[in-house]
Amino acid sequence: MCRICLEGSEAREKHGQRMIVRVFNAGISRGESPVKYLMGGRDHTGQPRSVAPEVLEGNPDLTVAIINGIRRKHKYVSGAIAFRDNEKPTREQMRDVIKSFKQTVCPGLSGENMNTLFVLHQDKGNIEIRFIVPMTEMKTGKRMNIHPPGRQSIRLYEAFTQVTNHRLDYAQIVPDPLKLALSDFERYTTEGTKDRSNKVYLHRRLTKAIRTGQIADRDQLCDFLSREYGVEITRKGKDYLSMKFPGAEKAKRFRGPLYRADADYREIVRQARGNRQEQRLSTAEYQRSQDILQQLVEERREFNVRAYLTSRMLRSQRLQQRREVQLQSVSQPTITTTKESTMKEKTPSHDIVHQQNDSSPSKYENKPNVMRTIKMMRDQAVIGDRANMTSDFGIAGLMTGLSDIESSINAAVAEMNSAKSPEQKTNAERKVMALMERKRRLELQLAQARQRQLNMTSGSARVSVDGTR
Repeated sequence: MCRICLEGSEAREKHGQRMIVRVFNAGISRGESPVKYLMGGRDHTGQPRSVAPEVLEGNPDLTVAIINGIRRKHKYVSGAIAFRDNEKPTREQMRDVIKSFKQTVCPGLSGENMNTLFVLHQDKGNIEIRFIVPMTEMKTGKRMNIHPPGRQSIRLYEAFTQVTNHRLDYAQIVPDPLKLALSDFERYTTEGTKDRSNKVYLHRRLTKAIRTGQIADRDQLCDFLSREYGVEITRKGKDYLSMKFPGAEKAKRFRGPLYRADADYREIVRQARGNRQEQRLSTAEYQRSQDILQQLVEERREFNVRAYLTSRMLRSQRLQQRREVQLQSVSQPTITTTKESTMKEKTPSHDIVHQQNDSSPSKYENKPNVMRTIKMMRDQAVIGDRANMTSDFGIAGLMTGLSDIESSINAAVAEMNSAKSPEQKTNAERKVMALMERKRRLELQLAQARQRQLNMTSGSARVSVDGTR
Protein backbone atom coordinates (compact mmCIF):
# COMPACT_ATOMS: atom_id res chain seq x y z
CA MET A 1 0.00 0.00 0.00
CA CYS A 2 1.86 3.02 1.27
CA ARG A 3 5.15 4.78 0.88
CA ILE A 4 6.08 7.86 2.88
CA CYS A 5 8.10 10.40 0.92
CA LEU A 6 9.02 13.95 1.84
CA GLU A 7 9.68 16.30 -1.06
CA GLY A 8 13.31 17.36 -1.10
CA SER A 9 14.42 14.61 1.29
CA GLU A 10 15.72 11.13 0.69
CA ALA A 11 12.97 9.22 -1.09
CA ARG A 12 12.06 5.85 0.32
CA GLU A 13 11.64 3.99 -2.94
CA LYS A 14 9.74 0.72 -2.85
CA HIS A 15 9.67 -2.40 -4.97
CA GLY A 16 6.63 -4.26 -6.23
CA GLN A 17 2.90 -3.67 -6.43
CA ARG A 18 1.69 -1.80 -3.35
CA MET A 19 -0.33 1.23 -2.39
CA ILE A 20 1.83 4.21 -1.43
CA VAL A 21 1.31 7.38 0.61
CA ARG A 22 3.34 10.42 -0.33
CA VAL A 23 3.40 13.61 1.74
CA PHE A 24 5.02 16.72 0.30
CA ASN A 25 6.61 19.69 2.02
CA ALA A 26 4.19 22.21 3.50
CA GLY A 27 2.74 24.48 0.82
CA ILE A 28 3.39 28.21 0.87
CA SER A 29 1.41 29.27 -2.22
CA ARG A 30 -2.15 30.53 -2.43
CA GLY A 31 -4.88 27.92 -2.40
CA GLU A 32 -5.65 28.12 -6.11
CA SER A 33 -2.39 26.43 -7.11
CA PRO A 34 -2.75 23.03 -5.38
CA VAL A 35 -6.53 22.85 -5.81
CA LYS A 36 -6.24 23.68 -9.52
CA TYR A 37 -3.82 20.79 -9.96
CA LEU A 38 -6.12 18.39 -8.13
CA MET A 39 -9.22 19.49 -10.05
CA GLY A 40 -7.62 20.44 -13.38
CA GLY A 41 -8.11 18.62 -16.66
CA ARG A 42 -4.36 18.36 -17.31
CA ASP A 43 -1.64 16.44 -15.49
CA HIS A 44 1.78 17.67 -14.30
CA THR A 45 3.20 17.39 -17.84
CA GLY A 46 0.42 19.55 -19.30
CA GLN A 47 -1.25 16.61 -21.06
CA PRO A 48 -5.05 16.19 -20.89
CA ARG A 49 -6.18 13.69 -18.28
CA SER A 50 -7.83 10.59 -19.71
CA VAL A 51 -10.18 10.48 -16.69
CA ALA A 52 -11.54 13.63 -15.04
CA PRO A 53 -10.75 14.14 -11.33
CA GLU A 54 -13.55 13.36 -8.87
CA VAL A 55 -14.08 14.90 -5.43
CA LEU A 56 -14.40 12.15 -2.83
CA GLU A 57 -14.65 14.44 0.18
CA GLY A 58 -14.56 18.19 0.80
CA ASN A 59 -15.30 21.43 -1.04
CA PRO A 60 -12.53 22.74 -3.33
CA ASP A 61 -13.67 26.37 -3.19
CA LEU A 62 -13.94 26.33 0.59
CA THR A 63 -10.45 24.83 0.86
CA VAL A 64 -9.09 27.60 -1.38
CA ALA A 65 -10.75 30.26 0.77
CA ILE A 66 -9.40 28.78 4.01
CA ILE A 67 -5.84 28.51 2.65
CA ASN A 68 -5.94 32.09 1.37
CA GLY A 69 -7.17 33.26 4.77
CA ILE A 70 -4.05 31.88 6.52
CA ARG A 71 -1.50 34.62 7.13
CA ARG A 72 1.35 32.31 8.10
CA LYS A 73 4.05 31.30 5.60
CA HIS A 74 3.19 27.59 5.55
CA LYS A 75 -0.47 27.22 4.63
CA TYR A 76 -1.26 23.62 3.74
CA VAL A 77 -0.05 20.02 3.49
CA SER A 78 -0.65 18.05 0.31
CA GLY A 79 0.03 14.48 -0.69
CA ALA A 80 -1.38 11.32 -2.23
CA ILE A 81 -2.59 7.88 -1.23
CA ALA A 82 -1.69 6.01 -4.39
CA PHE A 83 -2.56 2.43 -5.31
CA ARG A 84 -0.51 0.45 -7.79
CA ASP A 85 -1.90 -0.96 -11.03
CA ASN A 86 -2.99 -4.33 -9.63
CA GLU A 87 -4.73 -2.81 -6.60
CA LYS A 88 -8.40 -2.02 -7.24
CA PRO A 89 -10.01 -0.85 -4.01
CA THR A 90 -13.78 -0.43 -3.97
CA ARG A 91 -15.42 2.93 -3.21
CA GLU A 92 -16.24 1.68 0.27
CA GLN A 93 -12.61 0.69 0.83
CA MET A 94 -11.43 4.10 -0.38
CA ARG A 95 -13.81 5.81 2.05
CA ASP A 96 -12.53 3.58 4.86
CA VAL A 97 -8.92 4.43 4.00
CA ILE A 98 -9.72 8.16 4.04
CA LYS A 99 -11.51 7.85 7.38
CA SER A 100 -8.68 5.81 8.89
CA PHE A 101 -6.10 8.26 7.52
CA LYS A 102 -7.81 11.25 9.15
CA GLN A 103 -8.22 9.41 12.45
CA THR A 104 -4.51 8.59 12.35
CA VAL A 105 -3.07 11.99 11.46
CA CYS A 106 -5.63 14.09 13.44
CA PRO A 107 -6.88 11.94 16.33
CA GLY A 108 -9.20 13.64 18.79
CA LEU A 109 -10.33 16.21 16.22
CA SER A 110 -13.55 16.16 14.18
CA GLY A 111 -14.68 17.75 10.94
CA GLU A 112 -15.42 20.94 12.86
CA ASN A 113 -11.73 21.25 13.76
CA MET A 114 -10.15 20.67 10.36
CA ASN A 115 -10.75 21.16 6.66
CA THR A 116 -9.79 18.44 4.19
CA LEU A 117 -10.08 17.86 0.46
CA PHE A 118 -9.72 14.37 -1.09
CA VAL A 119 -9.82 14.03 -4.90
CA LEU A 120 -9.69 10.79 -6.92
CA HIS A 121 -7.24 10.60 -9.87
CA GLN A 122 -7.35 7.66 -12.28
CA ASP A 123 -5.70 9.10 -15.39
CA LYS A 124 -2.37 7.28 -14.93
CA GLY A 125 -3.94 3.83 -15.07
CA ASN A 126 -3.90 3.42 -11.30
CA ILE A 127 -5.92 4.90 -8.43
CA GLU A 128 -4.59 7.90 -6.51
CA ILE A 129 -6.42 9.74 -3.73
CA ARG A 130 -4.89 13.22 -3.67
CA PHE A 131 -5.41 15.31 -0.55
CA ILE A 132 -4.95 18.86 0.74
CA VAL A 133 -5.22 19.81 4.42
CA PRO A 134 -5.01 23.52 5.35
CA MET A 135 -2.63 24.05 8.26
CA THR A 136 -5.14 25.62 10.64
CA GLU A 137 -7.43 24.34 13.38
CA MET A 138 -10.84 25.72 12.49
CA LYS A 139 -12.20 26.59 15.94
CA THR A 140 -9.13 28.30 17.41
CA GLY A 141 -7.31 29.44 14.26
CA LYS A 142 -4.08 27.92 15.63
CA ARG A 143 -1.50 26.29 13.38
CA MET A 144 -2.12 22.57 12.75
CA ASN A 145 0.26 20.30 10.84
CA ILE A 146 -0.70 16.70 9.96
CA HIS A 147 2.95 15.91 9.13
CA PRO A 148 5.20 17.75 11.61
CA PRO A 149 8.96 17.26 11.16
CA GLY A 150 10.68 14.50 13.06
CA ARG A 151 11.11 10.75 13.18
CA GLN A 152 7.90 10.20 15.20
CA SER A 153 5.77 11.52 12.37
CA ILE A 154 7.46 9.22 9.84
CA ARG A 155 7.01 6.25 12.22
CA LEU A 156 3.30 7.08 12.49
CA TYR A 157 2.85 7.06 8.70
CA GLU A 158 4.92 3.90 8.32
CA ALA A 159 2.83 2.07 10.95
CA PHE A 160 -0.36 3.27 9.25
CA THR A 161 1.01 1.94 5.96
CA GLN A 162 1.79 -1.50 7.36
CA VAL A 163 -1.53 -1.90 9.18
CA THR A 164 -3.59 -0.69 6.21
CA ASN A 165 -1.73 -2.94 3.76
CA HIS A 166 -2.44 -5.92 5.97
CA ARG A 167 -6.12 -5.06 6.35
CA LEU A 168 -6.53 -4.67 2.58
CA ASP A 169 -4.60 -7.91 1.98
CA TYR A 170 -1.86 -6.13 0.03
CA ALA A 171 1.82 -7.02 0.08
CA GLN A 172 3.95 -4.94 2.42
CA ILE A 173 6.23 -2.14 1.29
CA VAL A 174 9.87 -3.20 1.15
CA PRO A 175 12.61 -0.65 0.41
CA ASP A 176 14.65 -1.20 -2.73
CA PRO A 177 18.19 -0.40 -1.57
CA LEU A 178 19.44 -0.02 -5.15
CA LYS A 179 17.00 2.75 -6.07
CA LEU A 180 18.12 6.32 -6.68
CA ALA A 181 16.31 8.91 -4.58
CA LEU A 182 14.74 11.59 -6.78
CA SER A 183 13.05 14.79 -5.70
CA ASP A 184 9.53 15.63 -6.85
CA PHE A 185 11.01 18.42 -8.96
CA GLU A 186 12.98 15.78 -10.87
CA ARG A 187 9.98 13.48 -11.07
CA TYR A 188 7.14 15.73 -12.10
CA THR A 189 8.44 18.87 -13.80
CA THR A 190 9.63 19.20 -17.39
CA GLU A 191 12.88 20.87 -16.32
CA GLY A 192 13.45 18.29 -13.61
CA THR A 193 12.86 15.39 -15.99
CA LYS A 194 15.56 16.69 -18.32
CA ASP A 195 17.89 17.32 -15.41
CA ARG A 196 17.53 13.84 -13.96
CA SER A 197 18.34 11.87 -17.13
CA ASN A 198 22.13 11.98 -16.61
CA LYS A 199 21.69 11.05 -12.94
CA VAL A 200 19.57 8.01 -13.78
CA TYR A 201 21.97 6.86 -16.51
CA LEU A 202 25.02 7.12 -14.23
CA HIS A 203 23.20 5.45 -11.32
CA ARG A 204 22.35 2.43 -13.46
CA ARG A 205 26.01 2.02 -14.45
CA LEU A 206 27.05 2.20 -10.80
CA THR A 207 24.38 -0.34 -9.80
CA LYS A 208 25.61 -2.80 -12.42
CA ALA A 209 29.23 -2.40 -11.26
CA ILE A 210 28.19 -3.01 -7.64
CA ARG A 211 26.17 -6.11 -8.55
CA THR A 212 29.14 -7.62 -10.42
CA GLY A 213 31.53 -6.87 -7.56
CA GLN A 214 33.61 -4.18 -9.32
CA ILE A 215 32.80 -1.71 -6.52
CA ALA A 216 32.98 -2.81 -2.88
CA ASP A 217 32.50 0.46 -0.94
CA ARG A 218 31.90 4.20 -1.37
CA ASP A 219 35.59 5.06 -1.74
CA GLN A 220 35.89 2.65 -4.66
CA LEU A 221 32.70 4.11 -6.09
CA CYS A 222 34.24 7.62 -6.09
CA ASP A 223 37.40 6.32 -7.77
CA PHE A 224 35.28 4.50 -10.36
CA LEU A 225 33.35 7.68 -11.20
CA SER A 226 36.52 9.71 -11.63
CA ARG A 227 38.35 7.06 -13.66
CA GLU A 228 35.56 5.86 -15.93
CA TYR A 229 33.44 8.98 -16.44
CA GLY A 230 35.61 11.94 -15.45
CA VAL A 231 33.14 12.93 -12.69
CA GLU A 232 34.44 15.26 -9.97
CA ILE A 233 33.27 14.54 -6.40
CA THR A 234 32.73 17.98 -4.89
CA ARG A 235 31.35 16.95 -1.50
CA LYS A 236 30.94 13.79 0.55
CA GLY A 237 28.06 13.94 3.02
CA LYS A 238 26.90 11.40 5.54
CA ASP A 239 24.04 10.31 3.29
CA TYR A 240 24.88 11.80 -0.11
CA LEU A 241 27.54 12.53 -2.72
CA SER A 242 27.74 15.74 -4.77
CA MET A 243 29.14 15.21 -8.27
CA LYS A 244 30.01 17.58 -11.10
CA PHE A 245 29.75 16.11 -14.59
CA PRO A 246 32.38 17.05 -17.21
CA GLY A 247 31.57 20.49 -18.61
CA ALA A 248 28.80 21.14 -16.09
CA GLU A 249 28.66 24.36 -14.07
CA LYS A 250 26.91 22.94 -11.00
CA ALA A 251 27.23 19.72 -9.09
CA LYS A 252 24.35 17.28 -8.70
CA ARG A 253 23.53 15.64 -5.40
CA PHE A 254 23.02 11.85 -5.37
CA ARG A 255 21.04 10.35 -2.50
CA GLY A 256 20.10 6.79 -1.68
CA PRO A 257 21.50 3.79 0.22
CA LEU A 258 24.36 3.40 -2.28
CA TYR A 259 25.70 6.87 -1.52
CA ARG A 260 25.76 6.70 2.27
CA ALA A 261 29.16 6.76 4.01
CA ASP A 262 28.36 3.53 5.90
CA ALA A 263 26.92 1.65 2.91
CA ASP A 264 27.60 -2.12 2.90
CA TYR A 265 27.33 -3.02 -0.78
CA ARG A 266 27.27 -6.79 -0.25
CA GLU A 267 24.36 -6.49 2.17
CA ILE A 268 22.56 -4.07 -0.15
CA VAL A 269 22.81 -6.50 -3.07
CA ARG A 270 21.60 -9.36 -0.85
CA GLN A 271 18.57 -7.33 0.28
CA ALA A 272 17.76 -6.33 -3.28
CA ARG A 273 17.61 -9.99 -4.33
CA GLY A 274 15.37 -10.89 -1.38
CA ASN A 275 12.99 -8.02 -2.01
CA ARG A 276 11.82 -9.46 -5.32
CA GLN A 277 9.39 -11.70 -3.44
CA GLU A 278 6.17 -10.35 -1.96
CA GLN A 279 6.26 -9.97 1.79
CA ARG A 280 3.31 -10.04 4.17
CA LEU A 281 3.06 -9.58 7.91
CA SER A 282 2.74 -12.55 10.21
CA THR A 283 0.13 -12.43 12.99
CA ALA A 284 2.78 -11.37 15.51
CA GLU A 285 4.22 -8.71 13.18
CA TYR A 286 0.76 -7.31 12.48
CA GLN A 287 -0.01 -7.10 16.20
CA ARG A 288 3.30 -5.33 16.80
CA SER A 289 2.54 -2.82 14.04
CA GLN A 290 -0.91 -2.25 15.51
CA ASP A 291 0.55 -1.61 18.95
CA ILE A 292 3.07 0.88 17.57
CA LEU A 293 0.36 2.67 15.60
CA GLN A 294 -1.96 2.86 18.61
CA GLN A 295 0.80 4.25 20.82
CA LEU A 296 1.77 6.93 18.29
CA VAL A 297 -1.86 7.87 17.65
CA GLU A 298 -2.50 8.27 21.39
CA GLU A 299 0.54 10.52 21.72
CA ARG A 300 -0.75 12.70 18.90
CA ARG A 301 -4.26 12.69 20.39
CA GLU A 302 -2.92 13.97 23.71
CA PHE A 303 -1.08 16.74 21.89
CA ASN A 304 -4.20 17.76 19.95
CA VAL A 305 -6.31 17.85 23.11
CA ARG A 306 -3.74 20.04 24.88
CA ALA A 307 -3.24 22.31 21.87
CA TYR A 308 -6.81 22.82 20.67
CA LEU A 309 -9.35 21.55 23.22
CA THR A 310 -7.96 21.86 26.75
CA SER A 311 -8.56 25.58 27.27
CA ARG A 312 -12.32 25.26 26.72
CA MET A 313 -12.46 22.22 28.98
CA LEU A 314 -10.68 24.08 31.78
CA ARG A 315 -13.09 27.00 31.58
CA SER A 316 -16.08 24.70 31.93
CA GLN A 317 -14.44 22.88 34.82
CA ARG A 318 -13.82 26.15 36.62
CA LEU A 319 -17.46 27.16 36.18
CA GLN A 320 -18.59 23.77 37.46
CA GLN A 321 -16.38 24.02 40.54
CA ARG A 322 -17.60 27.55 41.27
CA ARG A 323 -21.24 26.46 41.12
CA GLU A 324 -20.56 23.47 43.36
CA VAL A 325 -19.06 25.77 45.98
CA GLN A 326 -22.10 28.06 45.76
CA LEU A 327 -24.51 25.15 46.08
CA GLN A 328 -22.66 23.78 49.08
CA SER A 329 -22.95 27.13 50.85
CA VAL A 330 -26.70 27.15 50.14
CA SER A 331 -27.43 23.56 51.19
CA GLN A 332 -25.40 23.56 54.43
CA PRO A 333 -27.05 25.71 57.22
CA THR A 334 -24.76 27.71 59.44
CA ILE A 335 -25.00 27.01 63.23
CA THR A 336 -24.17 30.06 65.25
CA THR A 337 -23.10 29.61 68.88
CA THR A 338 -23.88 32.06 71.68
CA LYS A 339 -20.25 33.15 71.77
CA GLU A 340 -20.21 33.79 68.01
CA SER A 341 -23.47 35.75 68.27
CA THR A 342 -21.95 37.94 70.98
CA MET A 343 -18.83 38.50 68.85
CA LYS A 344 -21.00 39.53 65.87
CA GLU A 345 -22.66 42.20 67.97
CA LYS A 346 -19.21 43.66 68.71
CA THR A 347 -17.99 43.49 65.09
CA PRO A 348 -17.46 46.93 63.45
CA SER A 349 -19.92 47.88 60.69
CA HIS A 350 -17.39 47.71 57.85
CA ASP A 351 -16.48 44.15 58.88
CA ILE A 352 -20.17 43.19 58.74
CA VAL A 353 -20.39 44.51 55.16
CA HIS A 354 -17.28 42.54 54.25
CA GLN A 355 -18.76 39.36 55.73
CA GLN A 356 -22.02 39.91 53.87
CA ASN A 357 -20.22 40.22 50.56
CA ASP A 358 -18.22 37.04 51.18
CA SER A 359 -21.06 34.80 52.35
CA SER A 360 -24.85 35.29 52.13
CA PRO A 361 -26.95 38.27 51.02
CA SER A 362 -27.72 40.85 53.69
CA LYS A 363 -31.52 40.33 53.51
CA TYR A 364 -31.02 36.90 55.11
CA GLU A 365 -28.71 38.10 57.89
CA ASN A 366 -31.30 38.65 60.65
CA LYS A 367 -33.49 35.60 59.95
CA PRO A 368 -33.28 32.38 62.02
CA ASN A 369 -30.85 29.85 60.61
CA VAL A 370 -33.39 27.26 59.41
CA MET A 371 -35.78 29.82 57.90
CA ARG A 372 -32.86 31.63 56.24
CA THR A 373 -31.71 28.42 54.58
CA ILE A 374 -35.23 27.59 53.30
CA LYS A 375 -35.66 31.10 51.91
CA MET A 376 -32.28 30.95 50.16
CA MET A 377 -33.14 27.58 48.60
CA ARG A 378 -36.45 28.93 47.27
CA ASP A 379 -34.77 32.01 45.80
CA GLN A 380 -32.06 29.82 44.28
CA ALA A 381 -34.74 27.67 42.61
CA VAL A 382 -36.46 30.75 41.14
CA ILE A 383 -33.15 32.12 39.89
CA GLY A 384 -32.30 28.72 38.39
CA ASP A 385 -35.64 28.58 36.52
CA ARG A 386 -35.09 32.06 35.13
CA ALA A 387 -31.54 31.17 34.15
CA ASN A 388 -32.71 28.00 32.41
CA MET A 389 -35.33 29.97 30.48
CA THR A 390 -32.68 32.50 29.43
CA SER A 391 -30.28 29.69 28.55
CA ASP A 392 -32.89 27.88 26.44
CA PHE A 393 -33.71 31.09 24.61
CA GLY A 394 -30.01 31.83 24.08
CA ILE A 395 -29.28 28.34 22.74
CA ALA A 396 -32.18 28.55 20.30
CA GLY A 397 -30.99 31.95 19.11
CA LEU A 398 -27.41 30.75 18.70
CA MET A 399 -28.51 27.71 16.70
CA THR A 400 -30.61 29.93 14.44
CA GLY A 401 -27.64 32.25 13.99
CA LEU A 402 -25.39 29.30 13.07
CA SER A 403 -27.90 28.10 10.50
CA ASP A 404 -28.05 31.57 8.95
CA ILE A 405 -24.26 31.86 8.84
CA GLU A 406 -23.89 28.46 7.16
CA SER A 407 -26.34 29.60 4.50
CA SER A 408 -24.33 32.81 4.09
CA ILE A 409 -21.10 30.80 3.72
CA ASN A 410 -22.65 28.67 0.98
CA ALA A 411 -23.82 31.82 -0.79
CA ALA A 412 -20.36 33.40 -0.46
CA VAL A 413 -18.71 30.26 -1.89
CA ALA A 414 -21.14 30.40 -4.82
CA GLU A 415 -20.24 34.07 -5.24
CA MET A 416 -16.55 33.05 -5.40
CA ASN A 417 -17.33 30.55 -8.14
CA SER A 418 -19.12 33.14 -10.24
CA ALA A 419 -16.59 35.94 -9.70
CA LYS A 420 -15.59 37.51 -13.01
CA SER A 421 -12.54 39.43 -11.83
CA PRO A 422 -9.69 38.80 -9.37
CA GLU A 423 -10.94 41.67 -7.21
CA GLN A 424 -14.43 40.16 -6.95
CA LYS A 425 -12.94 36.78 -6.05
CA THR A 426 -10.68 38.30 -3.40
CA ASN A 427 -13.63 40.15 -1.85
CA ALA A 428 -15.67 36.94 -1.83
CA GLU A 429 -12.80 35.06 -0.15
CA ARG A 430 -12.59 37.71 2.55
CA LYS A 431 -16.31 37.44 3.08
CA VAL A 432 -16.05 33.65 3.47
CA MET A 433 -13.26 33.95 6.02
CA ALA A 434 -15.16 36.62 7.99
CA LEU A 435 -18.25 34.42 8.06
CA MET A 436 -16.23 31.42 9.16
CA GLU A 437 -14.72 33.46 11.98
CA ARG A 438 -18.22 34.46 13.10
CA LYS A 439 -19.23 30.81 12.88
CA ARG A 440 -16.33 29.81 15.14
CA ARG A 441 -17.35 32.39 17.72
CA LEU A 442 -20.99 31.33 17.67
CA GLU A 443 -20.00 27.67 18.03
CA LEU A 444 -17.92 28.56 21.07
CA GLN A 445 -20.79 30.60 22.57
CA LEU A 446 -23.19 27.72 21.90
CA ALA A 447 -20.87 25.23 23.61
CA GLN A 448 -20.55 27.53 26.62
CA ALA A 449 -24.33 28.06 26.80
CA ARG A 450 -24.96 24.32 26.71
CA GLN A 451 -22.37 23.78 29.42
CA ARG A 452 -24.01 26.44 31.60
CA GLN A 453 -27.40 24.83 31.08
CA LEU A 454 -25.98 21.43 31.99
CA ASN A 455 -24.32 22.82 35.11
CA MET A 456 -27.51 24.59 36.20
CA THR A 457 -29.60 21.48 35.63
CA SER A 458 -27.24 19.27 37.63
CA GLY A 459 -26.96 21.99 40.30
CA SER A 460 -30.75 22.30 40.68
CA ALA A 461 -31.05 18.55 41.03
CA ARG A 462 -28.36 18.54 43.70
CA VAL A 463 -30.09 21.32 45.66
CA SER A 464 -33.39 19.42 45.49
CA VAL A 465 -31.79 16.26 46.83
CA ASP A 466 -30.02 18.15 49.61
CA GLY A 467 -33.21 19.96 50.53
CA THR A 468 -35.16 16.72 51.09
CA ARG A 469 -32.65 15.30 53.51
